Amino acid sequence: MAALTPETGLALFFTGGAAGFIDSIAGGGGLITLPALSIALEPGVTAIATNKINGAVAAGVAMAVYFMNRSPGWRKGIPYALAVGAGSILGSLCTPLVPREWLRVFMILALPPLLMMVWNKDRWVKFAQSHPPEGRLKKRFWAAATLVGFYDGAFGPGGGTFMLLVPVAIGGFPLALALLVSKMANTASASFSLVSYAAQGHVHWAQGAVMASGMAIGAFGGARLATKHAARMVRPALLVALLLLMVKLISESFGA
Repeated sequence: MAALTPETGLALFFTGGAAGFIDSIAGGGGLITLPALSIALEPGVTAIATNKINGAVAAGVAMAVYFMNRSPGWRKGIPYALAVGAGSILGSLCTPLVPREWLRVFMILALPPLLMMVWNKDRWVKFAQSHPPEGRLKKRFWAAATLVGFYDGAFGPGGGTFMLLVPVAIGGFPLALALLVSKMANTASASFSLVSYAAQGHVHWAQGAVMASGMAIGAFGGARLATKHAARMVRPALLVALLLLMVKLISESFGA
């Protein structure tokens, strides 16, 4: 298991702080934390597993905020959260079976389009709202919930956006309720997959805890500034941060 040096710890803490700040305003924090952990540890299951600490902290804090606001209808999110959580466990069991180099290539190829999806999340939500599902699509809804959970457990970045789109586009949930149940599902997915990865011995707790502490502080600061105007300012920072991390990751891959 890789040792946590002071230099690495500081880098992870401040990167986590930036990711938490950006995530609380515009979303997409996982697009920063996963590449950073891939550089600090190694690309593949170790970084994905350790990143679940960040996911659990970020989603748990967001869910707590919703509950403090006494959002109604939260019980409707329990079955959805459990379905997503079950899928995340399946994903966490499959990822260790994939060769590390394949995961490295997948991450390098997948993160840019995921950034575009997160960047345009509001447009996707508006499109889903303007095309409500016909009738009760229970089987399709639960299949989609499990599939989204599988993706989040196996990889992760952008999973929160998928968890929001499923109840809106397929479940026909109103947006306010969909936001609440997506936070419940995200918390369940990150927590369930974290336990699964930990049981398999893939989680680096020290690195993950340091980054998660920075992310929590950044998220608190960002939440106090969260406005639509702030989101327009922060999204370019997300783009720059991801590009820098991708360049670093690619350069290390070719140098390996």
